Amino acid sequence: MGTITLYERYIDLGVKAIDENNLERALRYLNRALQLNPKSYLAYYNRGIVFDLMDRLNEALADYNHALFEKPNHIGSQHNRAVVLRELGRSREAIVGFDQVLRYESDNDDVLYNRGAALADLGDWKAALYDYDRAIAIAPEKIDVRIAKGNVLLETADYKGALQVANEIIVMDPSSVDGFVLRGLVHLEQAKADRAVHEFTQALDRSIDDHSALLNRGIALLQLRRDKEAALDLKNALKNHPDCDEAFYQLAIAYVKLGQQDAALDALQSAIEIYPQRRAEARKAAEFEPLRSEPRFKAALSSKRGKGAG
Repeated sequence: MGTITLYERYIDLGVKAIDENNLERALRYLNRALQLNPKSYLAYYNRGIVFDLMDRLNEALADYNHALFEKPNHIGSQHNRAVVLRELGRSREAIVGFDQVLRYESDNDDVLYNRGAALADLGDWKAALYDYDRAIAIAPEKIDVRIAKGNVLLETADYKGALQVANEIIVMDPSSVDGFVLRGLVHLEQAKADRAVHEFTQALDRSIDDHSALLNRGIALLQLRRDKEAALDLKNALKNHPDCDEAFYQLAIAYVKLGQQDAALDALQSAIEIYPQRRAEARKAAEFEPLRSEPRFKAALSSKRGKGAG
């Protein structure tokens, strides 16, 4: 067996391991392929996929760069590199990468969807919607693009348009939670909390632990002064997403309304630890008025940190 055939065999084994979601094995095979042929763009490309799936984004980016050095017009590496750049918060660079792919594949709906997401990251809502609409025209059966479009319409206060997209999603897939969540968010933004609760409940009937539905139903229940139910939803939202500052913040408000000051302070402190910008919001929030005289509240809102014991 020749060396070239051997390294290609290791690439094939690596791809098979990726398909089987055995990422450690895939990494071993692809490392071996690169030992045998350090110039194999396919080995770099597939190892980049492995690193991406492992959430080792900087290593994935390096491998896509290596693949493109060996084969500059490799579409898969160009696209994946742009996706990783966006995941790293480098959305402007990502858009440049997506543009490179679109020169060769102008009707690639996945690229248009990802480019739209990068534009949305930058707040370029009009351009994002244009890309989403192009992607939908090419692949009308894909719900994820409609969800993204609906979220942009919600962000821009086009509630009629967002509601239309939500209805489209529900018609396409009545078992999907996303259309009901989007419809609930539209009602929540329009101060129709009772209707929002209904929609989020519809979503939870389909997926009992959906984070967005639990979080936002909790917020809607707070607006309806159903504080005990709100607290329960918000605690359930935190079970699978214990790093959600919004859930902790809203839970703190629920506890204040329930007269549980210590629990409120604990929840507020957790929200601030996760997202320090919550301090400024809490300072202005009328809901926390009962806590203003509490030393723990004042300490939580202070940006100063004490020195730990050595």
